[in-house]
Amino acid sequence: MNTLTISKKITKGEELIVIPRKEYEMLLARKITKPEIKVKRSASFRIPKKHEPFYKKLDQELTKCLIDSEKGNIVGPFSSAKELKQSLEK
Repeated sequence: MNTLTISKKITKGEELIVIPRKEYEMLLARKITKPEIKVKRSASFRIPKKHEPFYKKLDQELTKCLIDSEKGNIVGPFSSAKELKQSLEK
């Protein structure tokens, strides 16, 4: 195995990660093409003005949940109530 020493001058004390160029380009392409997640109701879904704050908050919470799901910050699914209970007790 070959060893390469990189001066701390070059890295300026920061950590350095080396990956193949193809993988780096794939990561860049994924970052660029990934759409922003935002929940928005259809214009045809009419609601009374008094319920507008509720639905606005619901849209924000759904957006947050979808972003968490995309990041992998989820628990489940569970095949039984016992599994759910065990997960909640942790």
